[in-house]
Amino acid sequence: MVVTLDVDEALPVHFTAGASPMSELLACLHALAEPEHHPESRAWLTSARERIPDSLVQRLNHYAPLWARYRCRLLFPLRGPLDRDLPAELRTLAGYDQRMFVSLAASGIRGTSFEGVDDLHDTVRQQAFIKASERRSFSRGELARALIDDPEAFRAGLVETLERCADTFFEAEWRRVGPHLKDTAARVRGQLRREPPAAVLASVTPTASVTERPTRVRYDKLQSAFGKVSDHGCFLVPTLHGWPHLILKLDPGLPFVVHFVGGDWEQRPAVPQSLIRDRLAAIAEPGRFEMCRHLLGEPITTSELAVRMGISEPQVSRHLKRLRQVGLVTSRREGRMIYHRLHAQLLLGLGSDVLTTIMR
Repeated sequence: MVVTLDVDEALPVHFTAGASPMSELLACLHALAEPEHHPESRAWLTSARERIPDSLVQRLNHYAPLWARYRCRLLFPLRGPLDRDLPAELRTLAGYDQRMFVSLAASGIRGTSFEGVDDLHDTVRQQAFIKASERRSFSRGELARALIDDPEAFRAGLVETLERCADTFFEAEWRRVGPHLKDTAARVRGQLRREPPAAVLASVTPTASVTERPTRVRYDKLQSAFGKVSDHGCFLVPTLHGWPHLILKLDPGLPFVVHFVGGDWEQRPAVPQSLIRDRLAAIAEPGRFEMCRHLLGEPITTSELAVRMGISEPQVSRHLKRLRQVGLVTSRREGRMIYHRLHAQLLLGLGSDVLTTIMR
């Protein structure tokens, strides 16, 4: 499945790159709610939890459906400008039209958009929304009922909870990561002045691909969606705490959001899904799996592998060729001999690559 952005007819004016502290707070709250998605943030998560009082933990658990799995569109910028501070973004959140607020909050609670989400003033639709949320989980049902019973009390409680997060742990974290995210956004703005929009959209993640005529950027995601950038515009918002997730929001009538990792993947590049599958398939074959065990300890020649494994040298060569194709084996010549060895570090990272790709 893929999310596709159509950038035909898109002009630089359709794109806005900037930092959003509310979006970064959203990423932090997701990591707190789903720590298994973010093993690299273990130290930060431990530090943040130590500063969060029990009363705030209860509030975060109450609102967790808005950020645990499906990141609620309500907590990304709905309009410009970007690069505002968190209090300004929260004031904007508090002032959104109630109908739009309820619609976006409901989609966040359900974890998807659904028919009738724009008209939840109808009692039948309200009850259907609550029941559908309850089927997903008790906490979603409870939150859905709170939204329907008193939307403004729901909103006030959410804003207050986010303000308490800022006071408790996020203001200090934003002082640390904010400058980097603003620098990343400035770099992307520079790219938009120099490069075609499709190239810029593809540059924010190594998993994107570009097709021509029509010009479209495709992202490997666990969902299918399509949107034309020139119809709504597009916000490019960098994150650090969002790693490894690339979040794409293509809600009707709103600017699209590309919430991309602003730096960490440059040090730990993502591996294409097809290559991960090829590597798993390569070592799944019993003969090649056994060969990897021999190749781990020391460099070995083709003839020595044939003796150890009790197969012919041509068979060994075919296995080695397949392992080299996916990068799991390296070969080097010394005089007349060629020695082969397992790429142990790459194999060690394969599990992490699988997990990162599944979470992407």
